[in-house]
Amino acid sequence: MNDIFSFISHTSSVIEESLNNTLDFCCRTSFKYKNELSSFPFLVDLLGDALHTENLRETAHCRILYGLLQNKDIQKDFIEYFLPDIDCSFESIEIPYPDKRRIDLTIKGDTFFLIIENKINGACEQKRQIDRYVQTALNYYSANEIYVLYLCGESNKYPSEYSISSDTKDLLCDRIICKNYKDNITPWVASVYEHVDFDEQPFLKSALLMYRTYLENKYKINSQYKEMNNKLDQTIIETLGLESMSLKEKINVVEDQINNIDKISERLSFLLQEYKSQNNEKNISQWYDECVNILSGHPVLTMADNIEFGFDFKYRNTRFRCCVSYDDSEKPFWGISGLTENIYSRPNVFNDLQNFVLQSNKGFHNYEDNPEEWVVSDYEDESEIVNKFITLTRLICSSEQCTLIE
Repeated sequence: MNDIFSFISHTSSVIEESLNNTLDFCCRTSFKYKNELSSFPFLVDLLGDALHTENLRETAHCRILYGLLQNKDIQKDFIEYFLPDIDCSFESIEIPYPDKRRIDLTIKGDTFFLIIENKINGACEQKRQIDRYVQTALNYYSANEIYVLYLCGESNKYPSEYSISSDTKDLLCDRIICKNYKDNITPWVASVYEHVDFDEQPFLKSALLMYRTYLENKYKINSQYKEMNNKLDQTIIETLGLESMSLKEKINVVEDQINNIDKISERLSFLLQEYKSQNNEKNISQWYDECVNILSGHPVLTMADNIEFGFDFKYRNTRFRCCVSYDDSEKPFWGISGLTENIYSRPNVFNDLQNFVLQSNKGFHNYEDNPEEWVVSDYEDESEIVNKFITLTRLICSSEQCTLIE
């Protein structure tokens, strides 16, 4: 029995020492990485700098693509790049925008209808979203002329069954094209940039450079990052002493480090999520108390799961909730959502309520990628979220068509 305890204790010590060595290795490599970043040549990323920590919204990417595709040469290049087997007259191409059916982007030719669904930031899929778009296209084109370009951020992902039914899958077959911004859109933009002459089209060339710079920085694939990665590789090789090892030894050492890093990363991710959740709950509680004090019980606010607070009301006999919460990416937002209905079941009511809020001249804006149950919502700085919610609450309470549900 003592031998067993001794073995377990020894094994535990070996694992602990190995993890500590890996943690030390990670810290030194991280220090090298930060030094390399600080030594980068001066680079201006206007889009990235303007957004700071925010992502460029998916609708903004659509507008950029739409703008670029107004150029006939770029339009032709885009279609040949993503639909290489299409035989069409490029003179007949139309790109209606914005699409009244809320499709991100559509390109119509004499022999094809291309639906572009933009998920670069991982926006939530909507129920039967692709099905609805395809049904719309079937009013004007035959099934074998309809294509879906499904664009994600860094990997090719197929739309889920929540968004596309098996019948639509069977209908489209291989005409559902799954691509991504990192491996497809960014290289395409870079290729187009190289072929545009600055003297002939300086504004187009500048716009392409700005967008290319933003995307390459976003995915860390510009030449500077490639050079830095080569230096980091050399640091890793030297730190782990890989140069003097046989190939088999190198493989074993690298695999051990990866396994250790995975364990450390798992625990760090757990701690990070715990700390973020605690911070979000603390903020929600603080904002709730502030709003209760300001509103003095009118309306009565309720809290849900320590991560959301607000109140319920009726507008034209439809139930809604006005609230403040955090989304899955840990960003605070305010908004009004339908409790039992959505934009498709009660479009007039939803649109009227949305217009009432947005046209109030109170500074409200609507996030363009809202799921169907949201009337209006938007992200807000933590420092302004209370003021925004109070303003929205007083606006709702001032309307004769809104009735509070106590």
